[in-house]
Amino acid sequence: MNDTTLAVIITNYNYARFLPHALDSVLTQKPPFDEIIVVDDGSTDGSLDVLAGYSDRISVISIANGGQLGAVRRGVMAATSEYIYTLDADDIAAPGLVAKVKETLADRRPVKIQFQLRAVREDGSCLGSAFPAFTAGYDTTAMLRDNETAGFYVSPPTSGQVFKREALISLGFDSFDSSKPFDGSSSLAMPYLGEVISISEPLAHYRVHGASLSGWPNPTIPLLSKEIRIFRESWDEVVAALGLEKPPFKHKPLYIVERNMMIACKQRKLFVLPEVWLYITGIPSTHLPGKQKLLLIAWALCLLIPSAAVRDHCIRVRRSSANRSKRLQALVNMIKRQPANPSNPEQSPRNTRLNALSLR
Repeated sequence: MNDTTLAVIITNYNYARFLPHALDSVLTQKPPFDEIIVVDDGSTDGSLDVLAGYSDRISVISIANGGQLGAVRRGVMAATSEYIYTLDADDIAAPGLVAKVKETLADRRPVKIQFQLRAVREDGSCLGSAFPAFTAGYDTTAMLRDNETAGFYVSPPTSGQVFKREALISLGFDSFDSSKPFDGSSSLAMPYLGEVISISEPLAHYRVHGASLSGWPNPTIPLLSKEIRIFRESWDEVVAALGLEKPPFKHKPLYIVERNMMIACKQRKLFVLPEVWLYITGIPSTHLPGKQKLLLIAWALCLLIPSAAVRDHCIRVRRSSANRSKRLQALVNMIKRQPANPSNPEQSPRNTRLNALSLR
């Protein structure tokens, strides 16, 4: 019998319209979560009224607005379970999430479990994209190598991660910038603390909607520059937390290379071959699936076409599956061999992410 305890921490800020879906998805798990904690980050939209209707089944912590990481941290300190699942309030846990996680924890104690997410629209209908793709045997050693080359390892957003509570606390993540996304520094550091297990199965829905994307599908030069700045700041936090001398990069990480490539296109430079060359020669060193590497190389080569309209379109379809036509998404799925859309997307397994090499 697996006696490992698992808590879910739902972080919410003005997502009253989505909260019932998130709450119902965690309350109906079999076996159940050992703790359900909702941290409301200063909502002003009636979220607390929604939470009041669930008060006999969940724990609610209401704090002043301070950012996602600060909200997760408050929940982690309040929890007593050995493991913590983090769920954004606009996302949905799939029915078998707890069962699969506890099955994985039956004889292993990793510092983190990560799994795929299935992208859905605001209304819950499926976008036909499950991400990220993990190569067979994607282990901690491969993740550390990806940190060296890409600047991050293949990892999902917040709602696709389960952390060992002790690992988060030992990391000293209470010193991280509370306003930053939780799936940044804390996630980057995990492979240095112990085993990370990847599950190639969608165990939650990631909801794609205007409020969550915040300009991500059609990035501007200032947004891309901001992403580079946040990336560097996140690694500064990891270096300090782990006592490293500097980030582990062997050369300019692909995270920055990709954004520099997009910036060059947005600046309407006709000659972007140097940026594209750095990218396509760096992709083979990552631990992405082979077909995904080919897709990304083909995408980068399209940016050599000296047309602002073509380049902008390529950047949009790269950044979000919501920008792809059904035909294009079907082609991507076929190449990646992803399953067809589920018949009931609300019951099957979507921020500026550090992990952006995964073609969603």
